[in-house]
Amino acid sequence: MRFKGLDLNLLMALDVMLEERSVSAAGRRLFLSQSAASGALSRLREHFNDELLIPVGRRMAPTPFAEGLMEPLRDLMLRIDATVSPGQAFDPATTRRTFRIGCSDYITEVVISRLVPLIAERAPGAVLDVVAPGSDQPGSLDSGEVDILIMPEFYMAPGHPYEPLYDERHVVVAWEGNTLLADGRMDEERFRSLGHVVVRFARIRASSLAETWMDTHVPERRIELIAPAFIHVPRMLVGTQRIAITHERLARMQADVLPIRLFEPPFDIPPVREVVQSHRARRSDGGLRWMIDQIRDSVSGLARRR
Repeated sequence: MRFKGLDLNLLMALDVMLEERSVSAAGRRLFLSQSAASGALSRLREHFNDELLIPVGRRMAPTPFAEGLMEPLRDLMLRIDATVSPGQAFDPATTRRTFRIGCSDYITEVVISRLVPLIAERAPGAVLDVVAPGSDQPGSLDSGEVDILIMPEFYMAPGHPYEPLYDERHVVVAWEGNTLLADGRMDEERFRSLGHVVVRFARIRASSLAETWMDTHVPERRIELIAPAFIHVPRMLVGTQRIAITHERLARMQADVLPIRLFEPPFDIPPVREVVQSHRARRSDGGLRWMIDQIRDSVSGLARRR
């Protein structure tokens, strides 16, 4: 189909090329030969009167004109996908759909672990594809890399609808055998004097919200170990005199299997509000609406718990 002289199939090819920054990689995704993918790029260049992608080292880089096309083109592709999808005619009992959920290891442990048995019972043919966060997790919703995001409200993708799930407190965690905490007390002096285990994410070594707050309000604490994910922190305390700040629900789950103790923080650390998001172009997607309802069902007990 053509619109104003352009074969609309080429827009899909351009969207993939701009995402991959590679004609050959885009061709593989689109099941096109190298020559067919190159031909598509040539026709796109002719239509837009712009190079669109230019060689930079071993990869291709978008021109300024192509950079300006990326966001509206991605949004258009998502809207088309939402328009041609079955929409409200979603049957969980027979679906074979894959749902891509972007979330942290903390959410995987606390929320997804509760969601899994619900989906196994209510939509046995559905596939959950849990995607770990990258350096730009909100951007994965814009790009279509994920269908749903579950994350702190502070980090949510702007411009897309969201719903609150629950608020999460933080606690101090230590090994049960920590002799420096044998009396069960946790005050500011003790908190500052003990070594800390913290979390830093991905290559950019980003801090969690709680750690960012601590960096501002208790900058003199002594960091002795840096973990790559929330789930590792409690285990890394065992056999040491160190402490850590972590999510209360995750800590209580870990306390069922690890010899750790929980303490109230000696500081008033703000709680974190967890939210669920989907793309604004997919409001009428009945399958996504159903999955978000299942996520809400899975955390209903969490939302009531302090």
